[in-house]
Amino acid sequence: YSEKQIGYLAVSLLLIEHDEYTRAVLSTLRRDIHDPNEWIVCVALNAISNITFGGIAELLTEDIVVQLLSPAASIFIKKKCALCLLRLLRRAPDAVDAGQWAAKIVPYLGHPDIGVTLSVASLVTALAQQFPEETRKAASVAIHRLKAVVIDNDYPVDYVYYKVPAPWLQIKLLRLLQYFPAPESAELRALLMSILRHIINVSQEVPRELQQMDAQYSILFEAINLGIHLDIDQGLMRECAVLLGRFITSRETNVRYLGLETMAHLAAYIDTLDPIKTYQGVIVRSLRDRDVSVRRRALDLLYSMCDVDTARGIVSELLRHMAVSDFALREEMALKVAILTEKYATEYSWYVDVMMRLVSLAGDHMGDEVWHRIVQVVLANEELQLYSCKIALQTLRAPVCHESAFKVSAYVLGEFGHLIANAQDSAPIDQLKALQARMPATSQAARAVALTTVAKFVNLFPEIKTLCLRVLDRYRGALDAELQQRACEYYALATVESEDLLPTVLEEMPPFPERQSALMSRLLKREGDTEDQRTWVYGGREINRERNLQKAGKSSTSLVSADKEEREEEEALSPGENNNAASVAYAKTATTLQSADDVRQKQNAGVVQEEKDDATTGLTPEEQERITKSKRHYARLLWEGDGILFDGDEIQVGVVAQYKPPAGRIGIFLGNKSTAPIYDISIHAFVRDDDGATAEMTTAPPATDEKGALGIQQAAGQEALPSSLMPLGQARLFFDVACRRVFATPPTLRIAYTMAGAPTVSELQLPITMGHFIDPVTIPVSDFFARWKQLGDSAGIGEAQNVLKTPFLAADTVEAGQWMRNVIGGMGFALIHGADPEPDNLVGVGIATTEGSGRFGCLLRVEPKALHGLTRVTIRATNPDVARVVATNINMVFGSR
Repeated sequence: YSEKQIGYLAVSLLLIEHDEYTRAVLSTLRRDIHDPNEWIVCVALNAISNITFGGIAELLTEDIVVQLLSPAASIFIKKKCALCLLRLLRRAPDAVDAGQWAAKIVPYLGHPDIGVTLSVASLVTALAQQFPEETRKAASVAIHRLKAVVIDNDYPVDYVYYKVPAPWLQIKLLRLLQYFPAPESAELRALLMSILRHIINVSQEVPRELQQMDAQYSILFEAINLGIHLDIDQGLMRECAVLLGRFITSRETNVRYLGLETMAHLAAYIDTLDPIKTYQGVIVRSLRDRDVSVRRRALDLLYSMCDVDTARGIVSELLRHMAVSDFALREEMALKVAILTEKYATEYSWYVDVMMRLVSLAGDHMGDEVWHRIVQVVLANEELQLYSCKIALQTLRAPVCHESAFKVSAYVLGEFGHLIANAQDSAPIDQLKALQARMPATSQAARAVALTTVAKFVNLFPEIKTLCLRVLDRYRGALDAELQQRACEYYALATVESEDLLPTVLEEMPPFPERQSALMSRLLKREGDTEDQRTWVYGGREINRERNLQKAGKSSTSLVSADKEEREEEEALSPGENNNAASVAYAKTATTLQSADDVRQKQNAGVVQEEKDDATTGLTPEEQERITKSKRHYARLLWEGDGILFDGDEIQVGVVAQYKPPAGRIGIFLGNKSTAPIYDISIHAFVRDDDGATAEMTTAPPATDEKGALGIQQAAGQEALPSSLMPLGQARLFFDVACRRVFATPPTLRIAYTMAGAPTVSELQLPITMGHFIDPVTIPVSDFFARWKQLGDSAGIGEAQNVLKTPFLAADTVEAGQWMRNVIGGMGFALIHGADPEPDNLVGVGIATTEGSGRFGCLLRVEPKALHGLTRVTIRATNPDVARVVATNINMVFGSR
């Protein structure tokens, strides 16, 4: 044994992957894995864990799995095998075909020996991140094992740590459950909730010793994280917020750290941030904590809890703290300030002021992405350009001007300096002098930007062309090749005898295309390659929902990614009687092209209001249930950005959408729920005429009206649809949407495929309405009813009013009120708190934006009456069609509650 131990130690240190002795070592390792002496087996497993070459992992994984599953293997060997497989899975995931044996490992979570369960729990946690379908049964096993330890007190005495039973096992199982959705079984959900409640109740007892406190709090924080992840009890979430508020004020540094991190997790899932905002002062003070890790978690939490109401206060505190913060923290802080400022800016002047102050304070600690993003935003928003020019000129004249601020100022003046040319002390010669005075003290990269600005001045201001040419001529002899080349080329362009060449080359830059911010991309790259994947990221509810849907699109199990939404919809009341027949159509699969058209006509008839006729009487109970379910799906997508659109027997269609009026992007996720593959897949989106006329149904896309009120086309630069889709597989396709004018008819999605030789066509109405192109706008409280009255007295102004049945108000007024606020916010309205004299009433303001028809103001007032179970909803807008569409959407959403 001692000789083998020394030999394997030498192999672990000296062997390289393509060494000529690798084959001989492989043969010895395989033989020793099956040796009857457990010490030799364990030494071999240790050596494999240390080597972890791709070839060794591929050839020996099966032998290790056999040992783990063998009834004759000892407890010690089983633990070593599980840990060795975990090491191979992390170091060589492509070489380990874990999908073949992952399901066989899951039952060992219930092994009677807790040591084996601990090792297997770590392995199954890693497997669940890559093979969620194969390990789906692990959730049930883990819940029952937790029940045995936590509630039934079934555990060996050897695993009690300072009166806490098997703390590491509890932590690992609670963390494992965070990689699965909430259980579908009501019995399992109730059991899991009882376990979480028991853990929280036990934590209320004051520990007598430090070790006991550490163990209890470690379990408690994992339990809270699991409760947040499951998101099945908002009451529990609010209770967790109060509990975490106590922890972030603790004297223990570790407890404060965990409390801040867990509260950031809570901010990613909780419906309202009000319970967290209560502790904003405590969190801000944590930025000055002695421990740098606590300061970092405080920054993450402030970033996650920020919204429109708290953005100014949080950004102001971060800017104030940035001057004295650690260098290691300053770059991350600058990125988060830039993202929050862009995301929650309600005034153009505030955005420009904050960003220019940011680059001045932290320009040395951040990359060029920040000033690049400022330029992109200014180019894309005309309202920003005039004010940006004024601030740019002030920045150049300031006593101190950071290089990043200089680059932004030079770029902005080069593009839009003509906007302030007639203002006092802002003449073209003043702009050139301010720029020229700063150039000698800047770097070569900054001077290159400034030379481009000087060349732009030649085109914008002919009266100072001579002075600009002198500046360019001076740099034609620069030692730096980049500066010299720019100066020579710009000088040649400015002196060529052509009236069209210079204006064409140096014309104003067009707005940058919409894409994910480089700042956000840089911030999200924070997960390690060998650690457990995070189930959430810092940044709040919106970014986590988008991230979860994107992950579901890459996973073969995305058909169940919206399980939580399904449960909520199943428990919701059936739709009311205010659904409009023209608002939505629900599709069903058909076996022929002709039958698909018949079904669509039948289902369109099936959503007519009950007081008009009972068109659903001709449908089977299954069809009626599917239509009812589709109504809820569609209504939910009118105010949420992602979810299920259609859930049939063969396919499931999910939707994720992002809007930045007047543009947007919508992703379609098609999942195969059947046990057979589907072929010849095509997905098309088109807009029907407002009179309902359609072309003959075919598998080819209908002709698109490029000048219609709504433009929709496939996004560029994406992968083509697969030719076939296996069971539980998924395909996705993205569409770009543009609102050119106010429109009334949502677009139609046509999905065609072949299964078992029979062609099938389904048509679905996409949840894209005029209401999706509304941006929230905040106005002073005193101005709301003045504008409300002004709109009511104006001729040609649209008003839509409905009285809706809302019986859910009587059950829980507080929860119903919060739900209404979430709906109004999700529909693009900014809530104006305190504007209505009735405290239960809700009022909101938004602006609908189109490309060709301009912008239309929209005011909303919701008056709930819990006593009568009724709610009056009134919308006033400067365009009658906008008011009608918003009213229809609200009717559908309230009716599906």
